[in-house]
Amino acid sequence: MGKTKKEPPLDPAVKDRLDQILGEITTAQGLGIPPHEILKKTSFDLKENPSLVISLIDALAGMPSSHIAQSLLEMMREARDKKVIKVIKRSLYRLRQKGIKWDEKTTDKKPAFTPPKPAEPEGYLSAIDSSGSRILILARSVPMRGLVVVFSIVSDREGIQQFTVSRFNKKDFREFLKGFISSAEFPAIEAPGAYCLHLLKETGALSQSLSKVLPQGYREVEREFSDVTWDEPAPLIYQLIREDEVKDLPHRLKDSARLHEIMPFSTWRLEEQEVGKYASQITEAGQSRIVLRPDQKETRIDTIYREALGEVFPEEKRLLWKRRLEEMAYVLLKTGKDDEARATLSAAVDLKNPFSPIEPNPFIWGLLLKSIQILLETDKEKKEEEKKTSLIITP
Repeated sequence: MGKTKKEPPLDPAVKDRLDQILGEITTAQGLGIPPHEILKKTSFDLKENPSLVISLIDALAGMPSSHIAQSLLEMMREARDKKVIKVIKRSLYRLRQKGIKWDEKTTDKKPAFTPPKPAEPEGYLSAIDSSGSRILILARSVPMRGLVVVFSIVSDREGIQQFTVSRFNKKDFREFLKGFISSAEFPAIEAPGAYCLHLLKETGALSQSLSKVLPQGYREVEREFSDVTWDEPAPLIYQLIREDEVKDLPHRLKDSARLHEIMPFSTWRLEEQEVGKYASQITEAGQSRIVLRPDQKETRIDTIYREALGEVFPEEKRLLWKRRLEEMAYVLLKTGKDDEARATLSAAVDLKNPFSPIEPNPFIWGLLLKSIQILLETDKEKKEEEKKTSLIITP
């Protein structure tokens, strides 16, 4: 006799999902709920995971009941894959051998694999802080589980920084949004749930590229929202403001220099490790023993700033800030700041190209000057404090 071909071991994630489904079916049977009601809920998993559906059908033969047999029969009548049909027949044969009987006619007119259409997810996102971090929130009503809420803090440089999945009732969720997330500086802005999920997946992929372990529950959320897709290649703002509405408009681009006067841009600055050496060079230029005329000193300092611009913002970093500005343009637009949103998007579009040596991007130029100036002022205050301390005569 030929040996039965041994199936390869299941992927741990698939096995966990299989155990979960079997547990739900067992619980449903105890509550008098037909197994096919559970299969309706899991149909997206079954269709996308052939190894899962084969293993599930095989396992159902070990749960002898007429309800199980009826569900397998309905599955077989809808199946198109020959291998799936073969496995179903084998499981039905095993059930018949155990004395299980069933009606050959399906009792449920609705297809076993046609679940009710899931509710569209809600999405919320915050402004981006100086380090590139922001809050993302996803919420979705799930049958038998209530309102599932995914709260995350994500970074465009570090990936997923914080991740939790909770259950809320609708009233408590509204209070959560209103009292904990919303603020004058970093309000939670409503956005399409599919787009927020897209952003979450982007940072999940970034985490993996940085060899970071994805947070617990992340893969389950991906499966829970597997029917939600975002097909647009461009950031969300371009659905509301076209690129040609802000491109090559000098007044819009010039306005971006004043964005540093409003939140959250007023808190944005480059880190000391990025611009610290240029602040030191400017200090040295001011203290040089070589006698320079004021115009010569000004030229020297301007040269330092322009060297910093090219070195601090190589193409990859320039495009990173472009994306930040695109995301912020949406936040500003949704909070009623139309002019500021257009100025922000104008600066973002300008960052598609290398910096002009004559008139560099006004927003980025202002960010660089501000960041270095803060370091210069901090260093000056530190030296003055040290000078005061040295003048104190100790008894």
